[in-house]
Amino acid sequence: MAARRLRKNQNLPQNLYVDTKKGTVYFKYKHPLEGTYHSLGTSRPDAIAAARILNSRLMVEPDRVRSVLGLSNKTLSHLISRYQDEQLPTKEYTPGTHQSWLYWLGRIEKDLGKKLVESFDVEVIAAYLDSNFEKYSYINHRKVLVELFRFAANKGLFPSDRMNPAEVTYAKPVTNKKRQRMNMEQFIALHKAAPHWLQIAMELSLLTLQGRHEILNMRFDDYRNGRINVVRKKVEKHEHSHLSIKSENLEGILTKARESDIASPFIVHRRPERKISSKNREHWTQVLPDYLSKKCSALIDQLPEFQSIPQDERPTFHEIRSLGSHLYKKSGYDNESYVRPLMAHADVKTTEDYQSGHEVSWVSVSADLDISKWIE
Repeated sequence: MAARRLRKNQNLPQNLYVDTKKGTVYFKYKHPLEGTYHSLGTSRPDAIAAARILNSRLMVEPDRVRSVLGLSNKTLSHLISRYQDEQLPTKEYTPGTHQSWLYWLGRIEKDLGKKLVESFDVEVIAAYLDSNFEKYSYINHRKVLVELFRFAANKGLFPSDRMNPAEVTYAKPVTNKKRQRMNMEQFIALHKAAPHWLQIAMELSLLTLQGRHEILNMRFDDYRNGRINVVRKKVEKHEHSHLSIKSENLEGILTKARESDIASPFIVHRRPERKISSKNREHWTQVLPDYLSKKCSALIDQLPEFQSIPQDERPTFHEIRSLGSHLYKKSGYDNESYVRPLMAHADVKTTEDYQSGHEVSWVSVSADLDISKWIE
């Protein structure tokens, strides 16, 4: 049985309470789901009207049944934990995409994990997205919230008669990438300023045209008889994803990598400030993709060669792969038979997209019309 209300609150709507301080009457509203109090000012009519509106939105009848069944009063942390255990493994994402989802879920849990699932509405989620994210970050975190509340409704953790509060928020369109290409002068400056492990990663990317995931997962024992075996995770299901790359220049990079005097199975490795165990790290010397990107971008922001470029347009580590592709083409290597297979692209158009934007391409044409008969 619910506790009886005090006499001074008996004529007020449910969840509305009155306080008197120094002779002034104040009204406050108790959130029925979170138990927090919110001031509604000193006007009795306004407070009563506001309380009735809040009750109509927050106190839906099905919630009483859900409470008896033990489905209410669950936090967002509880929802995220269940989603990671029950739903995320079924998605069959690539390792890189899976890591991205774990990052997005972790950020949302850190920010909103203590809030009750049923307390979320469109306004709360819209305010959270608008205040914390923009561009692709906004799009990705909104996508995760939509999926979370869809899962919550399917599992009975969110009232099925209420709309998905994340799905109603503004779906901002995907904007074109603004990142500028990296030129050779910038690459040389970055390479000169980079720590030893990052230099190795840069050299491998420029030579083999592989992405950061493949570069960071290359092992010394993957290299045999002048060849290194690489699996492009992003297209792992396709036959063109398994590469056996032959290069006379690989031996020099591996020799340089061994000069670190750190015993590691990974070609790109480093000695961290302290050893931290992680389910995402196979060895304590392993460099993770996010760490590589952050350190590379932080270094780029410090170098004078990049200062004329707006910060959100500065190239990232990924652009080294594009620069390498451009250098191969400029050196006369054929796209269809050489560069495309090396980049593990399904079609040459994708390879050409990577190569575009590095310099002006002059189209060779002819103008042979004899105009002398019209000119005196």
